[in-house]
Amino acid sequence: MAKIMIVDDNRDIAETLKTIMEIEKHETELAFNGEEFLSKVENVKPDLVLLDVMMPGLKTKEILMKLKEKGLGDLKIMLVTVVRFSDEERKVLMEQFKIRDYVTKPFDVPNLINRVRKALL
Repeated sequence: MAKIMIVDDNRDIAETLKTIMEIEKHETELAFNGEEFLSKVENVKPDLVLLDVMMPGLKTKEILMKLKEKGLGDLKIMLVTVVRFSDEERKVLMEQFKIRDYVTKPFDVPNLINRVRKALL
């Protein structure tokens, strides 16, 4: 069992991810924007973060930079997004911020579960 923090401004998607992760016996914490995530992350101490890319307020790169500033740059992060990155964009983002993986929406639940399991290793 792991502690997974879900960050998505779409409450339906956040609740769906929460349900999936809880069926898998993971403990979950929700945040609905980057600011809320950054205010909670140090207390929650998640094993993995499922982070939406397109949210109002802070952009994904700003959130990731602020994590580095807080000394949390090694936090395991998986992006969950409708954004389709080019191979080059994905490579740069994953290397620069040590992103474990990314899953596109709409997601296939068994595939998501398998990728979460791999990201937790």
